[in-house]
Amino acid sequence: MAQRPTTISIKDVSKAVDQAVKAASEKHKVQFGAGFRFGPGTIMGRQLLQADIPISKAEQIATEITQQVPSAGQFEASVWVGRGIIICGFWPPDPVQFGLEQSQ
Repeated sequence: MAQRPTTISIKDVSKAVDQAVKAASEKHKVQFGAGFRFGPGTIMGRQLLQADIPISKAEQIATEITQQVPSAGQFEASVWVGRGIIICGFWPPDPVQFGLEQSQ
């Protein structure tokens, strides 16, 4: 029998990432882009605006962000580097289903 995907609210994840990014920004004296990067099957997180930090520091930041996300035990902290862009965030569990909530 196929495993039923975990359902995670995008609103809850986005809110938790915003709070985690704020904490990481203050602690590590770094800045992030405003947009939450989201794509099933890809890294989810925020763009780090300083491209000159060591990868080890970016990994530490990604781990701290991931630990503050609901269902964090299901996510894997990750850093994506390419084309002059660094994204600190996490990979979603496999399989995962994201729930969209309608505005009232």
